[in-house]
Amino acid sequence: MFRVLLLAFASIVLVLPSLARPSIASAQTEAERAQARAAFQRGVEAYAAERFQEALASFQEAYRIAPHPSVRVNMANCYERLERPLEALDHFERFLAEAENASPEQQREVRTAVRRLRQQVGEVFVRVQPEGATVRVGNVMRTAPVLEPIELARGTHRVEVSFAGHRTETRDVEVRGGDRVELTVTLVPAAPEVVTPPPEVLDADVSNGTEADANDDEVTEDAFDDDAGGGRRLHFDAPTIAAGAATVVLLGTTIGLGVAALGAESDFDDAVERSMSAPTAAERNEARADGRDADRRASRLSIATDVFAVTTVLAAGATVFFLLWDRGEDTAQTTQVAPIAGPNAGGVLVRRSF
Repeated sequence: MFRVLLLAFASIVLVLPSLARPSIASAQTEAERAQARAAFQRGVEAYAAERFQEALASFQEAYRIAPHPSVRVNMANCYERLERPLEALDHFERFLAEAENASPEQQREVRTAVRRLRQQVGEVFVRVQPEGATVRVGNVMRTAPVLEPIELARGTHRVEVSFAGHRTETRDVEVRGGDRVELTVTLVPAAPEVVTPPPEVLDADVSNGTEADANDDEVTEDAFDDDAGGGRRLHFDAPTIAAGAATVVLLGTTIGLGVAALGAESDFDDAVERSMSAPTAAERNEARADGRDADRRASRLSIATDVFAVTTVLAAGATVFFLLWDRGEDTAQTTQVAPIAGPNAGGVLVRRSF
């Protein structure tokens, strides 16, 4: 690593005097060139004294005044000594892309550093539902669908996924150098707020509490006085059969939509694999387009599955209600139902008159 730095020092010492050429717009005056040389020399001295943060600041100042690819090598070495492999890797790779006239020895040394740093960086691929959710990992932010992996330094990272109207999810992922981690997060819609009924409903519940307690035994006896044996009679009539049939149809539809959603997710996975392994840019772009389409289909099908699942549960509840509902002949009996809520409890108030 220090050999790479020495090569960069030699290159900068040679090129700084030539920074007056018109192609280098950021260092056109002698004063600016002198300022760049002074900042660079401070960086050299700070690096030799192992004051790497100070050296990095000096090299950054020199690069702002007189941009040159070789200064990136110095900044990359500082970042690596500061245990920030992502920034170091970025500057080394930018050097290889920008320094067309670098010597073969210097290019070989930088490529060796790149391979070393790649072992300190891992990739995290995040698959998120619904589309449009925000994914945050430290200072990195992405919007679903996330088709490109997120590069992170090895270690434990907190992933936060959020979307309007849904619960925010956080996950911790362990990133290993040179490896890839896949994370799937499906956000759940946020629960609706509890609406408190008007005060008169709460007052009625409190004022009638004593009366309700006094009639507990009587109500309990009436509720199980349908048959001589004390059991509740089941009702297999038209409402019960209709509700049961609706439940079966809704259940079948829910299962079908769920299978289709799984198929769309499988298509998404295939598209991601193709985008990572396609040999040409056109094939990668086509795979990414297929991935976006599959992600949209999977999102729509997942939402439809959730809606039909809730509807199926409601239909099943209606079936049970009709099955057990006592259709008595006494029309004088009336039942009133009202929701109640308080600071410590909530429920439904049921009143029945005889």
